[in-house]
Amino acid sequence: MRLLSGALGATVLLLSACQRIGAPAGPVPLPATTPDAAPAPASLSAREGAIRDYVRAHHHDDVTLLEKAVNISSGSQNTAGVRRVGDLFTQELTALGFTVRWAEMPASMRRAGHLVAERRGTKGARLLLIGHLDTVFEGEGQRFVREDTIARGAGTSDMKGGDVAMIAALRALNATGALEGSQIIVVMTGDEESAGSPLELARKDLIDAARRSDIALAFEGGRAARASISRRGSSGWTLNVTGRQAHSAGVFTNGYGAVYEMARILDTFRRELAGDPTLTFNPGVVAGGTTVQRDSSGTALVAAGKTNIISPTAVVQGDLRFLRESQKDSTRARMRAIVAQHLPGTEAEITFRDSYPAMPPTTAGAELLARFDAVSRALGYGPVEGDPPESRGAGDVSFVAPYLTGMDGLGVSGRGSHSPDESVNLNSLIMAGERAAVLMDRLINGPVLERPRP
Repeated sequence: MRLLSGALGATVLLLSACQRIGAPAGPVPLPATTPDAAPAPASLSAREGAIRDYVRAHHHDDVTLLEKAVNISSGSQNTAGVRRVGDLFTQELTALGFTVRWAEMPASMRRAGHLVAERRGTKGARLLLIGHLDTVFEGEGQRFVREDTIARGAGTSDMKGGDVAMIAALRALNATGALEGSQIIVVMTGDEESAGSPLELARKDLIDAARRSDIALAFEGGRAARASISRRGSSGWTLNVTGRQAHSAGVFTNGYGAVYEMARILDTFRRELAGDPTLTFNPGVVAGGTTVQRDSSGTALVAAGKTNIISPTAVVQGDLRFLRESQKDSTRARMRAIVAQHLPGTEAEITFRDSYPAMPPTTAGAELLARFDAVSRALGYGPVEGDPPESRGAGDVSFVAPYLTGMDGLGVSGRGSHSPDESVNLNSLIMAGERAAVLMDRLINGPVLERPRP
């Protein structure tokens, strides 16, 4: 592998090394200037070298765009804020020749909708680029604060930083003429962190775009040495348990009560179903007593009772993570069978709700990862391997997996996502923009990957 020359090459290699060993990439100073005539590695074409140089030369513009986006509060249910971030990115995409529309959601969903942008053409692979506009946290305390090459704020890494990396790549492709004749659809959802219900409507525009595309590239958080071609799906479950209320002195003769039955069920889940790293089932919220009440958000349970009363009710809310739909179905069947084996004097019922589908590994996905690996090596960032599917949460790319080949993790590197301490290494904008741009150029001008069957 030929090394990048000059100060920028040292920056890139140090950033890559920090991320490869799993340490947070520290404040690596950017070079004062980017040489216009920096030699391209032998494995890059002249156009790819120009694409790379454009990304580097416009890094300041990318950071400025990220600061603007982060300073717009856009929690998932802040519909006005999400729309404002969408308007900001609409300006960028319109300038690149995209036709942009806003996909509205019904007011009852309390979600802002999605940005959908498209360039129509016939050359090469039809690309679907996926991002999202909403954040988990928001507010004045979550505004953009820069400390050398680290920036903090809501969405800096998850995933306004990824959205900006996508736009940086598209800018470079447009400036070098590589977008001409291509078909690219951009979908930035407004509710990835808390998807609206019903999901069939919330993700309709994304799935419609997938049906007209060949390859999906998603820009959730990235690392130098990893990308995701397989992700687990997620679903929820609720366990409702009842028992005979009586004096506690008769707990082992008059019926075991709801709490013991709940404990039996949960422990049997653990003993009989645990062991496969791609399958997890977590009881996230548990309550039992004389009464159990749910709040309006569905995320809080309040229990009341006395120690001398056999508890007549218990409730558990949990999630189920799986790699294949068949695995989800068989696990649900086993969980139902365990629930049905009641302790004396008790009854129980478990119900399930679907959320994010699974994105199982495919041969086409492995080929796409191999192409990304070649791009990363050519740019001097070193090899890229696939993330273990159990290492990442669910994401929007999973919704399109039945229709095309997809890869996630093309975004920026940061820390503390889904927390008030979220941050991004601004140098990773360069890496993410370069790698995405060159990969897209090769996909547009190279052979199309085989489409998986729905």
